[in-house]
Amino acid sequence: AGQPAVISHNEKSLGKHPPRVLSWPQLRQQVASLALHLQAQGVQPGDRVAAYLPNVPEAIVAFLASASIGAVWSICAPDMGVHAVLDRFRQIEPKVLIACDGVTHGGQDQDRLAVVAQLRAALPTVRHLLMLDQLGALSRADAALEHVDLALACGRDDAQTRAFEPLWLAFDHPLWIVYSSGTTGLPKPIVHGHGGSTLVTMELVGLHNDV
Repeated sequence: AGQPAVISHNEKSLGKHPPRVLSWPQLRQQVASLALHLQAQGVQPGDRVAAYLPNVPEAIVAFLASASIGAVWSICAPDMGVHAVLDRFRQIEPKVLIACDGVTHGGQDQDRLAVVAQLRAALPTVRHLLMLDQLGALSRADAALEHVDLALACGRDDAQTRAFEPLWLAFDHPLWIVYSSGTTGLPKPIVHGHGGSTLVTMELVGLHNDV
């Protein structure tokens, strides 16, 4: 139970600080907390949850929380610009947007609050915005950018989170949406189901990595 489930370094911490580690119980608690939060916001099976996040533990938690309640996950990296993200997310009409205030790349902090504000304004189906405070920039966010701190949404630990169980879903229930390159027009959304994605993952870790 105490074994690491997630080990994460970022550009700022590498070689300077220990990695961030989530144990399996910690991962389960955070996933359950966020899943219950999403359900409280009216997210139902089949609703889309869109993320504008880097490769951080919170992205794993958010994906698993969405999948556990039957929501359909889709993510774009925060180095993508407004138009590239909207070309993708507009087509899937997300109910929830999970975004970060910025990223660090090449030793430089890159604020993304203005991009997030534009995304929020251009996605009328989004009813709820969760924000990850990566750079400490959320305090500067425009008051009109109404949001909930992702850390708070993941921080609940009580009888309900401990009793939480993921939904049983059909083999072909949508899990996530990825996109074609968009070289011949708008990027085309491609839906992958729970069952097929699980089989491919089993193949990769079992046959290729001998896990």
